[in-house]
Amino acid sequence: MKMLYQGLMEFTEMKQLTPTVVNKLIERIEIHNNEKKHSHNNVKVDIYFTAVGLFDIPTEQQLINTMERVKQKKTEKST
Repeated sequence: MKMLYQGLMEFTEMKQLTPTVVNKLIERIEIHNNEKKHSHNNVKVDIYFTAVGLFDIPTEQQLINTMERVKQKKTEKST
């Protein structure tokens, strides 16, 4: 995690994605086969970050649930 943080701090002011940035922050990128659904082609792409691995972006509902748990814990601590 420390390695990722240091890499991110180094590139916080970057204006463009360069091969150097990609090589430093990303371990590998996996592109899966096409899936055709309802006349649309979907391609799943997994990005494995250095020192973190695969980072799965949470759904909107997962974010809402997490925020509710955080609020509940804050309420419990203040009472």
